[in-house]
Amino acid sequence: MNKILKRVILGALSLVLVAGVGAGLAIGWGHIYRTTYQWDAPDHIVRKDTGEDIRTIIADGDALYDEEGNLFQIKGVNFGNLFISEGWMTVNSIGPLLNEDGSFTKVNEEGIVEEYEEIYQEEMDAILAERFTEEQIDTLNDAYFYSYCTEQDFINIKSIGLNTIRLPMYYRNFMEGPDEQLTMREDAFEKLDYFLELAQKHELRVIIDMHGVVGGQSGYEHSGTRDIDFWENETYIQSMCTLWQEIAKHYITPVADGGRSDLASTILAYDLVNEPTKRMESGTGPLQWAVMDRLYEAIRAVDTKHVISIEGVWYFSSLPNPEKFGWENVLYQYHFYNWSSSTLPNWLYYDFHYLLLSFTNYDVPKLVGEFNFFGDQDAWVEYLNVYDRTGLGWTLWSYKVVSVGWWDSSWGMCVYKMNLKNDLSKPQEEYQLKIDLRTASYEELLAEWSTQQTNDGVNGGKYIFASESSVTCNALKEYFAQKEAENE
Repeated sequence: MNKILKRVILGALSLVLVAGVGAGLAIGWGHIYRTTYQWDAPDHIVRKDTGEDIRTIIADGDALYDEEGNLFQIKGVNFGNLFISEGWMTVNSIGPLLNEDGSFTKVNEEGIVEEYEEIYQEEMDAILAERFTEEQIDTLNDAYFYSYCTEQDFINIKSIGLNTIRLPMYYRNFMEGPDEQLTMREDAFEKLDYFLELAQKHELRVIIDMHGVVGGQSGYEHSGTRDIDFWENETYIQSMCTLWQEIAKHYITPVADGGRSDLASTILAYDLVNEPTKRMESGTGPLQWAVMDRLYEAIRAVDTKHVISIEGVWYFSSLPNPEKFGWENVLYQYHFYNWSSSTLPNWLYYDFHYLLLSFTNYDVPKLVGEFNFFGDQDAWVEYLNVYDRTGLGWTLWSYKVVSVGWWDSSWGMCVYKMNLKNDLSKPQEEYQLKIDLRTASYEELLAEWSTQQTNDGVNGGKYIFASESSVTCNALKEYFAQKEAENE
């Protein structure tokens, strides 16, 4: 019995030792990889001349190249909350979060209520449909869109040094009817064409990101619905295949034939499904790969030119070898948020991810499509350089966001500081809060939604770009100043 016990103890100790050494080697190797790995993609390639008019960015090996064969490194930003709403980013609400006794969950020392109920796009649309006519809703949506997105925004994005916009979208931007019988809207491409025209004017590329699909892909607020029914519903999958094929057709068809092929080169990639994983599950896997393969094939049936972006969260190991499905001209995308950065250092967080990359470093371009380093400006600058050095394109989250107080937010390059201060001695019903969609009048909503412009320095605007205290913009300025100095 003693011998058996000793063997068990020795065996257990051996396993612990092996695991510890393995973990140490993994972390150490990951750190070496992160600090010494040099991306060696050529600066230029000779593109095959097909003799066709439509020329787009292409994926070649582990890099992207423009129409002239020049290396194209994605350095960009998401334009969130334009086509699909996320409650925390917007002026809209369905009321603040409340404790069981009805008091506000979080109020700071200045009387600013800081936490609100989640509001999904689907729920927002339902509230408006109950309260207003279709004509009123159309007017409200147009007012919001054309004030939230103006030419000044593209000027800002270009001026700070970025070259790409990742544009989150929602299936109902293009389709209408019940989810079981969706059809294309007559005005399906009106607003997207407008956005792409402005991007083209200011020489910016756009990744069209399907942020919310019919039935819901994840159950998170940014997907538009609390449901997670997309991945195993044949009707929903087929609807998204149809939608992606219609989008691809629109931008590959010549203008003379009713399409907008003149905008084809502005589109960098079609991003099939944002963060394809069910809520509370570990990440993207075979279930999602198979569905995304169908979306890929639907696009390729009409368009072999555009890059297709395929997402895997939350790890580099979340996507298969592209040869498994025969995927070509693709961009692999990942999202990285170190939510525990106060206790888990960024170097360790990224060493873990780069270790996984060493095992799954397929010969395709890679993009960090969303990330944030919060209030740590040094981390922003450091890891933008790490992304560059290891061949990762990047688009930070996000361009515009609201702050309920007087402070800036690392989540936005442009921030609307609402400064909703209150007298703590007054009753809650007298507090100023974000506008409540359930009770605000049509006139109040129209007034608010019509005034979502970014300040241009002349005509004013609620959103301030690159304010003095903006960690995100200051980090970008420092990063691009470094790049300029390196090139001198």
